[in-house]
Amino acid sequence: MMPINTEKAIKMLSKEGLIKDISISVFKENKYIEDFEKFNKGDLFHIFSAGKPFIASVLWKLYERKIIDFDDPISKFWPEFGKKNKQDITIKHILTHSSGISITSSLLDHDYVDLNRVCRWIENYEPESKPGEKISYHEVTYGWILGEIIQRITNKTFNENFHEYVSNPLGLESTNFNLEGKNFPKEIFRHESSELKTIPSIFKLLLINKIPMISGTCISSSYDLAKFYNELINNDKWLNKNIKKEVTRVHKEGNDHNSELKFTRLGLGVRINSKIINIDDSNSNSEVFGHSGLVSCVGLASYDQNISLAILNNLLLSDQLNEHRMRAIISAIIMDIDKMKI
Repeated sequence: MMPINTEKAIKMLSKEGLIKDISISVFKENKYIEDFEKFNKGDLFHIFSAGKPFIASVLWKLYERKIIDFDDPISKFWPEFGKKNKQDITIKHILTHSSGISITSSLLDHDYVDLNRVCRWIENYEPESKPGEKISYHEVTYGWILGEIIQRITNKTFNENFHEYVSNPLGLESTNFNLEGKNFPKEIFRHESSELKTIPSIFKLLLINKIPMISGTCISSSYDLAKFYNELINNDKWLNKNIKKEVTRVHKEGNDHNSELKFTRLGLGVRINSKIINIDDSNSNSEVFGHSGLVSCVGLASYDQNISLAILNNLLLSDQLNEHRMRAIISAIIMDIDKMKI
């Protein structure tokens, strides 16, 4: 059956100038829904922070193997990190964006390409709040900190760990945290509504120089991202079922001080039933979880409905317009899935 509603939504948004290139993939009841294949050409995209759950999943595997505990302090693996009152910050504080290390205004844009400089900057960071005191979205510090401790724990690069623990076992063939080979992702474009003026040039620089920012330089396909969430729901061989339930339950909730005080619920590396991923932010007990990336991409899943989906595009919009775009597409996808016989 043709996904008519999805096609209508994309045509409408295209006429409004809110889509450039787009890719959509959907899984339902552990099956890839080929009816949506026309919206997935296999293109690669920068998925930005939609890759944060990929980072977290490496830690989930290290936890499963009893190599770490989520309550371990970061300084256990990175002693210099403990300076400036950071000795009590734990892995869980980073995963729930509540460590107090979130604001990067004192770090110049050109320093983003020097990971040694970034680490020294983090070591000398004076937290803006006490660990666990408030939620403040860790836009890039999340990946820098978690990526560094993963490398220190394993003596392997983050990308090597990601391939060993996540992409290879799950068959995510298109996902990397820096450019490999000649398969370039779609170029990033900025809509007139977006204030992110420097993002296209920064990411072009990171891409050309093959520098992983970890929090933001993930390159993937909609198929890989949707498949990751499907495997998380259905593949108990990859990750223990109890651990999956643990990391996708609410560990922290409240107003996000770096996201216009929007109310959010946080698991260990994913947002749960959150308006920030364009899902209703009511007080329901929905088990919808996922993560968005730089007002352009989203991956999400529902245990209740056994659905996972990914929507990737390369046109940066304002928050308001992106919410309109994503709600229109997600609503259309759900309507189409409801009419299909799986």
